[in-house]
Amino acid sequence: MTEKIVIIGAGAAGIGAGLALQALAVPFVILEASDRVGGRAYTDKTSFTTHWDQGCSWLHCADVNPLVSWADKLGAVYESEDNSEKALFWSENHWLDMPERSSVHRHITNRFASIYATAKQGHDVPISAIPDHDGIGAVIAKTMVQLMCSDEPERASAAGYADYIDTNVNWVVTSGYGDLINRMAVGLPIRTGTEVSAITYRRGGVSVQTNSGQIDARAAIVTTSTNVLRSGKIDLPSGPVQQLLNLIEEVPCGTYEKIAIALEHYPFDPLDNEAVWINPDPGINPVYFQIARGGQPMLIAHVAGSQARDLVNAGANAMVDFATQNLTTAFGSSVQKLICGTAATSWQTNRFIQGGYSCARPGAGNNRRNMIDLDTGVIAFAGEAFSLPWYGTAHGAYQSGKDVASRLALHLNLKKSNLNRYLALFKQ
Repeated sequence: MTEKIVIIGAGAAGIGAGLALQALAVPFVILEASDRVGGRAYTDKTSFTTHWDQGCSWLHCADVNPLVSWADKLGAVYESEDNSEKALFWSENHWLDMPERSSVHRHITNRFASIYATAKQGHDVPISAIPDHDGIGAVIAKTMVQLMCSDEPERASAAGYADYIDTNVNWVVTSGYGDLINRMAVGLPIRTGTEVSAITYRRGGVSVQTNSGQIDARAAIVTTSTNVLRSGKIDLPSGPVQQLLNLIEEVPCGTYEKIAIALEHYPFDPLDNEAVWINPDPGINPVYFQIARGGQPMLIAHVAGSQARDLVNAGANAMVDFATQNLTTAFGSSVQKLICGTAATSWQTNRFIQGGYSCARPGAGNNRRNMIDLDTGVIAFAGEAFSLPWYGTAHGAYQSGKDVASRLALHLNLKKSNLNRYLALFKQ
C-alpha cells in the first residue's frame, strides 16, 4: 500500500508527528512494534488498585512545556506547584535536620552550576572530572546527575548535558503521563504490533518493510530510541542516514528503572515532600524514593546507570528486595508489614525500547547538535535524542516529532491550500 508519510514509533515523538500531519491534512500512518501506544510514557493501571507511571511522570519545564496545554485540553490532572526540591534525607542512621537539608540543596545547586560553567568554557569532559567536595551533599548530587543522564557521570559529557535548558519548574502528572500521551493519540491511524525491519529508498520516496508487508511512501519519520537504532534492528540505507547512525553511536540510551512499593499507609508523614532519599552507607549510591500522590500510598525507587543495569538483569524479585532493604534500613523491619504490592520496570530488556533516555558520551558533546542539523532527506528522525533544549523528556520528544513532521511535509511540496495550516502550526 502507499501512504504519504510513514511514522515509525507511537511514543511521544510519533504522536507529535502524527498530530502535526493531521493538522496539515497530510495522509500518514503510525507503525508501532509493541501492543500499546506511548513508548517510554506508560501508565500502569493493572499492578495495583491505583495507577503509576513506569516511565516519565513529570511535566518538566512546565512553564514552557507544550504538553501542558494538551493536559488542560484533555482534562489531565497535574500538580501546578513545583515540589521537586522538597525532600527528606536519611543518612548514616539519622534524619537530616533543616540546616543539613538546606546544605544539601545548596550543594546540588552548585554542582549543576559547575557543570554548565564547565560546558560554557568549552570543555567536553566527563561530568565526573569536574571537581566536587565530599559529604552527603556530594553523593546526593552525584546520584541526581546519574538519574538525569540515566548513566554514570563518568560516561556523560558535561558539554552535552549543558544543552538542556532547565526552567526548574516541574509538575507531577498525578492522573498519569502515559495516560495523557494515550489520550492525545486517540483518532490517529496507528497500527500496533507492526515491526519495521528495513527502510529502503525507492523512486519517489521510500519502502518500509514490516512483519505485515511492505508500505511505500513519500517519506518516513523514525522515532525509535537511539539504542534501537544502534542495535541494527532496523536496516537503513547508506549515505547521510549512516552518518547519522555514526553520531548516534556516541549518544546511547542509558538505563533508568523504577521499583514501586505500594503501602497500606506511609511509615512517616510525607507533608508536601516529593521524595525521600535514603543513604545507608556513604560508600554506595543513595536511593531516591518518589512519594506518589493522588491514590494508594506508594514509594517509587528510581535507579539509573550500572546499578539499574545490574538490578534489572537480576530480575524483578531482586529489584523489589533492593528497594525493600533500603526502606527497612530507614524505617525499620516493621515497614515490611505495610507493603501490600510491588512492581518493577524493565526498560533495558524491553526489545522495543532498550534503555532509558539518551546521553552524549564525553568527547561527543556536539553529536546531538550534529544529529539534528544533518539533512537525511526523506528518511527523517525525531525523538527526545533529537531535542537540543529538552532531550530526555516526553515534551522534547513531542516537539521534535511535531517540528520534523512539519518541515518534512513542507519539503514534500504540500498543496497550496495546506500552507497556511503549516505556518499556523509551526508558530504554535
